[in-house]
Amino acid sequence: MNAAAAPASSTVRYAPTAQRAAIGAMYSDPKKPAVVVRINVAGPYATVLTKGGRIEGEFVTGPILVKHFSFGWQPLALWESRCDVNPALGEGVEERLLHGMPALRDDRPCKGGFLNDAGPRSQVEAVRKQMLGPLVPDVVVYGSWAMGEWYGAGGGQSLYHEREGRWQLIESGGGAMGVDYMRKYGVPQPAWCKFGIFDAKCP
Repeated sequence: MNAAAAPASSTVRYAPTAQRAAIGAMYSDPKKPAVVVRINVAGPYATVLTKGGRIEGEFVTGPILVKHFSFGWQPLALWESRCDVNPALGEGVEERLLHGMPALRDDRPCKGGFLNDAGPRSQVEAVRKQMLGPLVPDVVVYGSWAMGEWYGAGGGQSLYHEREGRWQLIESGGGAMGVDYMRKYGVPQPAWCKFGIFDAKCP
């Protein structure tokens, strides 16, 4: 993990509308800005299909999944395959979100998945509001510690610690944090498996 590096953009990624949140997750040529082609909404979720935007240098051809939180809409994932998104979105939600969207690649069986926020909702949202994105699939809060995943400009993790009622960024970089980082910052061992630390010994 590159300990000093942060996501490529230092702009927090959320917006007052689903469309603006999706556009903000991508790069587009200022002379030919990305445009919204279609949007589907189901509960707090929306899929936004665009044209002309890029993520990590590649044109985005699938919808971007966004979710509405108390602070606004935040991009969660680029949804191009069956394994890009955890299917537990609610009965009928996936069908409504994918209606009229490009067909998904079937890359099952899936190895893991996104959209696994865990912890008190208010605390998860407080951390999400600080995440740099561009895409933030999940945030896990355990006690006074939290970890968020991000990708779209490379990929990595951000570690937060709550002090005096405020969440503070401790570390953010490309790649996955290991047990050495947990020990370095004094993250309690019960949190390691909750955060999915790759080299932690979990039951």
